[in-house]
Amino acid sequence: MPRGDVESLVAEAMAHVGARCPRVAPHPAAETVAVEARAWAQRTGLHAAADGGEVDRTRPVAPVAEVMRDAPVGVLRIGALFATWLAVLADRAETAGWDADYSASLVSVLEDGCTTGADALHFALTDIHERIVAADGAALLPELADALARHTAAACREQQWLSADTPPGLAEFLDNRADRTTVPTLTVLHRLDPALGGPGGPGGPGGREAEGVPPLGELAALLNGVDEDLAGYPHAVETGRRLSLVAVLMREYGHSVPTAFQSATVLFGAWRTQLDHGVRELIRNPGVAPSAMRQAEAAADWVGALHRRNAARHTAAAASHVTARSVPVG
Repeated sequence: MPRGDVESLVAEAMAHVGARCPRVAPHPAAETVAVEARAWAQRTGLHAAADGGEVDRTRPVAPVAEVMRDAPVGVLRIGALFATWLAVLADRAETAGWDADYSASLVSVLEDGCTTGADALHFALTDIHERIVAADGAALLPELADALARHTAAACREQQWLSADTPPGLAEFLDNRADRTTVPTLTVLHRLDPALGGPGGPGGPGGREAEGVPPLGELAALLNGVDEDLAGYPHAVETGRRLSLVAVLMREYGHSVPTAFQSATVLFGAWRTQLDHGVRELIRNPGVAPSAMRQAEAAADWVGALHRRNAARHTAAAASHVTARSVPVG
């Protein structure tokens, strides 16, 4: 299918998704913390000093600053650093692939604060571990480690499907897709904020996830996965390094590319309605703590904030492709 036609499908899908993702004002310290995160990435070796590296291209702090818009600056900073770290991890995997042993060594940093790795990703994650402990968030570390382990395991599983050219069925793909996103890890770190039940906050010790919120978080992760697959379909086709919902729908149901895009967009709309309804029902429930309400609202917030990042990355990639084609050769 001509790339121009695919770009039109992506644009239509992004418009549909964007209409379901209202924008909110970011944290007042968003720009300051973004600058701090970039400097931290350079200092830890995650980011080259020259402009245009992976941190500049992905702007990972933007969605965090939107969702954590009323968090203490210290909590926003930790979330921003971790999102920056995740962006560099994804960039590394884009070129080197996902390795189970390497991934396990990263997870172990969150588990015990120690590392046998000698590269920047290990060093920077050790620094994040120390910051979380200093913020009285040690109780969240096992959950964060588990979320990262599930994220990397899902990525390795996807890589195996691609290597063997054996795409899974739709149900198996979707089970894997939610863990493949970064939503579960970011959601854990957000609970450092006392307003969401962080340590010492109204939600109880350890910042536990409130009852009724986990299904909403799973829906948010799934919605983010659908959004990523719609926005990233051209790149997935060109590189062969990502498995897209569009391709799975085509294989399972014999859909054409346009029909698969339509089906994926309909799925997004249906699940977004389900998420919004779930959030409203939880908030209306008598006796629900304010921290539980904020956790529920945050689940929906991540969908919109990450959509804007996905849409911006797709727009930049499409512009780069057009520019590359227009450059004369020879």
